Amino acid sequence: MSDPQWVTQRQAAALLGVHPSLIPKMLRRGDLKSRVQAPSLSHSEVLSLAEARAAETAKLEARRARRAAKASGPRPPDEEHEWLLAPSAAAVLGCTEIALGGRAARGQVPYVVHGGRRWFRLDQIELQVRSEVAQRTRRP
Repeated sequence: MSDPQWVTQRQAAALLGVHPSLIPKMLRRGDLKSRVQAPSLSHSEVLSLAEARAAETAKLEARRARRAAKASGPRPPDEEHEWLLAPSAAAVLGCTEIALGGRAARGQVPYVVHGGRRWFRLDQIELQVRSEVAQRTRRP
């Protein structure tokens, strides 16, 4: 029966959640210290290294989550309305983005600049489409 204070390299690998071939590398780097007798690694030292690695992994995951939130794209001006960027608004209106930009510049299509981009409210764009359809179908 082995001493509970000491663990083998295979047991250390299981505690750390790594492949057993990584333990000698950890010993060379100085992450773990070994003794001459077998089992040769301190159980408490292995557990503290496992905790440190888990904390580092948690920090890395949090950093990745923050980056993903930033990189997920532009955020609309508010959550009360459905907002569209120029490509989608142009598609709803049935025109090009350039034509939409011209209409917006002339004040024919309402928009809001948020985050350096033009945002168009879907309900206002749909109202514009219905208005254009009504004007075309109206009898003289």
